[in-house]
Amino acid sequence: MKRTSSSVAILVVFVFMAVDAIGAVRSHPAQTRGTTPSAAATAGNDACTVLKKEDAAAALGGTVTGPKATGPLSDGLGSTVSACEYTGSGLLNVHLNLTHLPANQVAIYKGTCTENLKQGLAGLGEVACWYDNRHEELHVFKGTTFISIELRGKSNPTEAIKALAKKAVDQVK
Repeated sequence: MKRTSSSVAILVVFVFMAVDAIGAVRSHPAQTRGTTPSAAATAGNDACTVLKKEDAAAALGGTVTGPKATGPLSDGLGSTVSACEYTGSGLLNVHLNLTHLPANQVAIYKGTCTENLKQGLAGLGEVACWYDNRHEELHVFKGTTFISIELRGKSNPTEAIKALAKKAVDQVK
């Protein structure tokens, strides 16, 4: 029961972030097209800077198309979110969300990892956890940055997603 309530809490947080980001797109469309990049993006800290094409190809085991970039978007509360996705053959894909959080929200987000699975993640960022036991989604924190990586379509994604996360953490400034 604890696992379900933790997953629901994470989902609720992300739904609110998405709703806020959509509101930001509607109220500030020029910013979402990149005409006024956020400080995070201008510092080279957006999702597609962190998730490189060659790394996605290595994780998926072949050529990839993309990137498909989203953002950076502001949620109006101080967070900046960007996303990057690459697609491989068949149903293979990798998606990375990069969220720059205000310092006063970091502890709340890190708290989402307290009850989640952490096996095999020592030394990966400051806090890291698996979203579920299939190891298709990994959450990692570094400073005020939250990284969420999803790798879909591989029968055993554990090592590939950990390698991507390590590279992403190393890219975050």
